[in-house]
Amino acid sequence: MSIFRNRDEILSHGNVDGRRTVLDILETGIEAGDPYPNVRKAIWVEGNKLYVGTDEFPPGPVGSVPPTRPRPAPSIPLVFDLDQVGNIYVTGGGKAAQREAKALEDILGDRITAGHVCAKKGDSVYLERIGVTLAGHPEPDEESVSGAQKIVDLMHTARKGDIIFECESGGGTALITLPAPGLTLADIREVNRVLYLEH
Repeated sequence: MSIFRNRDEILSHGNVDGRRTVLDILETGIEAGDPYPNVRKAIWVEGNKLYVGTDEFPPGPVGSVPPTRPRPAPSIPLVFDLDQVGNIYVTGGGKAAQREAKALEDILGDRITAGHVCAKKGDSVYLERIGVTLAGHPEPDEESVSGAQKIVDLMHTARKGDIIFECESGGGTALITLPAPGLTLADIREVNRVLYLEH
């Protein structure tokens, strides 16, 4: 099925072969950037095993503390015995975070213990197991802060043996904003204005 609703109309006249080629190229490019199928390629469950990572989509860092010395690259894919995994959490933010999280919902289903992501105001919310805060973009707002706090609170519940999937994409710096002690949202908005909006 074409992502162009008027594909038949576009191909009904003119240089049909040329138009078909252009539409095919555009559809391929748009589909390649869609995080949903890419997450589905990179993460899957077979039986009671969870697989994370492929040569095309290698896994990110494992563990929460940066190593003091370089670690060898993990084998691909990472394999988790779901009988040995505690809880599975999904967190994150960005304009594509819901698409990434939706793929995880469809892969993991009720294995997801809890989750929360921040998406852009104006987006529709379609996640079923993972909470969503619609926050400000390109400038952070109060919802950016409250959504970020929900994510931090959720991450603090994780324990050894749990897995946290972090869904990140462009826009996350505005959508997940949690000022450090001594800073205000107004401070962050000013930095954002200078660094992103004016330059």
